[in-house]
This record gives sequence, structure tokens and C-alpha cells, in this order.
Amino acid sequence: MLTWTARPLILICGASMALFDLVALLPGNPDIAGPSRLVAGFAVQALIVWRLLHRSALAWSLAVLWSGLYATSFVLVGGPYETTFVISCVLALLQAGFLFTPPVRSYVFGNDAAPSQ
Repeated sequence: MLTWTARPLILICGASMALFDLVALLPGNPDIAGPSRLVAGFAVQALIVWRLLHRSALAWSLAVLWSGLYATSFVLVGGPYETTFVISCVLALLQAGFLFTPPVRSYVFGNDAAPSQ
């Protein structure tokens, strides 16, 4: 059974993933390739959140790797930084922060209960 503290944190992390994609729609971000890419991004992120709710260490690792690599690329690009780039980096760091909270880590990697089917 999903612990009452891990579930909201995982869902908030999923909401910050969705906000990350919506930041790409702000003016000045040339990286958007069209609505199909946006929908595909939402689908992949929904799959990651769904698997996190079912205690997937692989989904946790992918989410941490993605947000960590994005934050690292933010530093490596160098300044001056655009506003949308700063907002997206803050959202990526928030995602990693939610994933590293003790309730989420103990839920995903704990062996106290069987995963829900």
C-alpha cells in the first residue's frame, strides 16, 4: 500500500514535470517542435509517475537522471540565462528534490510491502 506521505510527493513531482513542459511554450524558447512532441513528453512523464506510484526503481532512476542532467547542462551552458531557462532549471531541481525526500526513497526502495498490482 502506498504510504500517505509518498503519494502526494510523487504526484507533486509529476505536476512539476508537466509544468516543465509547459514552460517550453513561453515566448523565447525555440526548442518546441510542435504539439506532438509536447503530447509525447506528457505521455512519457505520466508513465514515469505511474511507475513511481508502483514502486519502480527504474522510473525513479530515470527521473533523477533526467532532472540531474538538465541541471548540469544549465551550469555548463553558462550565462547570461534567459528567464524560461532559469524557470525550467528550478523545476528540474524541484523534481529531483521531491524524488530524494525520505518518504519517496523509502517507498520506492523499501522492501516492507509488496508492490501494488
